[in-house]
Amino acid sequence: MTTHVTDADLSAALDRIRPHVVDAHLRFLSHPLMEGRGPGTRGGDTAQEYIRAQFRRLGLQPVDGTYTQPVPLVGMNPTPTLSFRLPDGTTRELAYKDDFVLKAGMPQPETAARAELVFVGYGITAPEYEWDDYADADVRGKVVLVRVNDPGTAETPGFFGGEALTYYGRWTYKTEEASRRGAAGVLLIHTDESAGYGWNVVRTSNSGEQYDLLGAPEFPLQVKGWVSTPAIREVLDAAGVELDELLRASDRKDFRAVPTGVQVDAAVRSTVREVGTANVIGLLPGSDPARAAEPVILAAHYDHLGTGVAADGSPAIYHGAYDNASGVAVLLALAEAAASLPTPPARPLLFVSTTAEEAGLLGSEWYARHPLFPLPRTAAMINVDGANLFGRTTDIGPLGADRSSLGAVVTEAAAAEGMRVTPEAHPAQGMFFRQDHFPLARAGVPALAMDHGLTYEGRPEGWGQERYIEFTTTHYHQPSDAYRDDFDYSGALQQARVTLRTALAVADADALPDWNPGSEFKRG
Repeated sequence: MTTHVTDADLSAALDRIRPHVVDAHLRFLSHPLMEGRGPGTRGGDTAQEYIRAQFRRLGLQPVDGTYTQPVPLVGMNPTPTLSFRLPDGTTRELAYKDDFVLKAGMPQPETAARAELVFVGYGITAPEYEWDDYADADVRGKVVLVRVNDPGTAETPGFFGGEALTYYGRWTYKTEEASRRGAAGVLLIHTDESAGYGWNVVRTSNSGEQYDLLGAPEFPLQVKGWVSTPAIREVLDAAGVELDELLRASDRKDFRAVPTGVQVDAAVRSTVREVGTANVIGLLPGSDPARAAEPVILAAHYDHLGTGVAADGSPAIYHGAYDNASGVAVLLALAEAAASLPTPPARPLLFVSTTAEEAGLLGSEWYARHPLFPLPRTAAMINVDGANLFGRTTDIGPLGADRSSLGAVVTEAAAAEGMRVTPEAHPAQGMFFRQDHFPLARAGVPALAMDHGLTYEGRPEGWGQERYIEFTTTHYHQPSDAYRDDFDYSGALQQARVTLRTALAVADADALPDWNPGSEFKRG
């Protein structure tokens, strides 16, 4: 292998990743003046311009003459209602935000689904596991009630993903499959355990303006949303249907969809507007012209939830400091370090700060549909969604390390920093499917999400897990995810150094990375 980046040059580049660099970017991007960086808002546009200016300052090149890739969106601000007519003719109406959230499944001012509620278990059709929750069921025009997650457990490691969530378990798959089946609407049953977050996250993430890619939706539905377990249990109890019995039945292969006898009346009125936003792109060309079309993509999304109303009814800014101003801060620090190399690696490094991740990975999905370089020759996608702001760790937890040859590369990079790669810390939450690398992975590009570790130096066992739980239960998608003067960037620097080592090793390697044998993402 011909190595274009020498050890001395790599060491000098790594030393440019400094705490004050990460802090400066993070402080600015999460400042209240940025108003939460919602797509197509003043704050979102300002963040976009800031990142573009930084790429220009560092000498990164535009692609096709521009630093931005427009991502056309449609914004929909919903006012929904949801009620149920029981077999005895009585009606139960649920409270928006407290009991349910609901949005239009297509960009229209008014959408509605008035039909029978059908429980379809996990809502999965997976021939490879001999599992079909829709077997013998016609749900065309119906509203389906669906469990989140999949049937795998730690005791059945070969069935679905065992304890690890598969894509079948993600709520996005549930809505896609329901649309393919012709359903009019989807109601997802929320539990903290199956979703991986509390109802407070569902509430803040699914109220206010919602976004989709402009144009006819790929998976149209009239309505889609979440319903709390206590609320749907009360409705079904009143209809003489035992929810726990349905849940138990849906864990068996012989489960068949169950019409509940309950009629749904779900409607959404939306203000609809076209929203202009963009991914921000900066290119560090490689030194080998023969590999000019084989970029290593380094990515982090800059958007967050914008402004809204807090749980107490007061106006709120969703600053998104950890999620994901911190990731963008690391991305910019990586760009500065890479741009300082006297000789760049053989393959290009393409720095991409994506938009509309919080709306469903939309910026990344747009790139996957409209790539700036051919996806079959794109070397890898390495994403950072959350930098370590709590201190140094002895481990790092890149998602996807066990799925492709990138695992060996990141393991070696971590070892060079005196760290070990640990398995996914929370496999039941399906984090691999929830970050911006996933649309490219699904399109065949080997990918990693460079999540940080949880074993902190000088801290008692379990301290990192406690911080994780504290963030997900208290601060995730809440106004309290804000800049703090006591952030500890030593762990973010470790994370950034491992990321840069990994990216440069891939960019200088003789062969392109590939998925492991049998992977569902393997290039065609």
